Amino acid sequence: MSKQSQERHRRKLEYFELLRDTAEAVDPYVMQFILNNSQLNPKLKEACISRYRFGKPQLRPLQVRLAYELVLGKDWKEAISACASVEVKDTGYYCYDEVFDTSGNPGLILLGGVLSTVSYSMIGDLFSSHSPQQVQQVLQEICNLDLNNAHGARIDLRLNKSNRELYLQKAKGYNFWEQALRIGGILGGASQSHIDRLGQAGQKIGIAHIIANDTWDFGKSLEDFRAGKYTLPIIWAFEQTTEADRKLLESLLGKKDLTEEETDKIRRIMVRSGSIEYGKSKAREYCNEGLEFLCSFPDSPQRRMLEFATTWTQRNKYYQYLEQFK
Repeated sequence: MSKQSQERHRRKLEYFELLRDTAEAVDPYVMQFILNNSQLNPKLKEACISRYRFGKPQLRPLQVRLAYELVLGKDWKEAISACASVEVKDTGYYCYDEVFDTSGNPGLILLGGVLSTVSYSMIGDLFSSHSPQQVQQVLQEICNLDLNNAHGARIDLRLNKSNRELYLQKAKGYNFWEQALRIGGILGGASQSHIDRLGQAGQKIGIAHIIANDTWDFGKSLEDFRAGKYTLPIIWAFEQTTEADRKLLESLLGKKDLTEEETDKIRRIMVRSGSIEYGKSKAREYCNEGLEFLCSFPDSPQRRMLEFATTWTQRNKYYQYLEQFK
């Protein structure tokens, strides 16, 4: 193993250890907050707890933590309620997403609303360790998450033709990194210029992760394709592939019960049209723009971990799986 590979492996181990360490601190807080919430009846508490991803690595809380420590915040655990808030908020978004993508149980819309309310309630715990101004700023960022996500969802619901510009607006709306990094900077006591720079870095990196996720999904479950969504790779394929392949994609887009043969045909078209490489290259482009903003901060373990997180847009087992379709 080369020195570069050894260093990458070491960073990977360190990164996942941070994910686990963050989750081990955030999970008990979430559990206790839900159990102690007198406004939730037992069934709602049970539903919230069963939906939340306890015991899983938590990227969004780690983003808050790394930004907090990057700007020299003293103790990231004073920001646990904010870390928990963004993860609970995202859990609520997944409820909405499941309904829209799979026509699932409409009751999930109600549960998503409950989880969103719980997320807002958690911010109140920050008053014990942070100034009212900081708490107000964090609350505004949580509101911005909702507004941006609603904007992304609105575009998602009407994105029924090949339109790269609309797709990128959707990705910007769904981006979570921007608010997570801004929240960490706010609670860590950063200046407004540093908070804004963190937000700019987060927005670019967040868009990159959405593009990457939509790209490697063709090596995974084709969830978006089955839902009939026009993601960046499929938009590119429609523009670049042959007329015969385009007609095949059009006939299969939105088909939920794809056969194994049909799935492999789609993968082959996506790979050979250059759509997978295009998705990876656009994700890399946005990551590099985000890294330029991060480079304005002094070198530190936290900055290196944020930088390392961008490598997942280029290295993924699903990309490797797609290699066979060349």
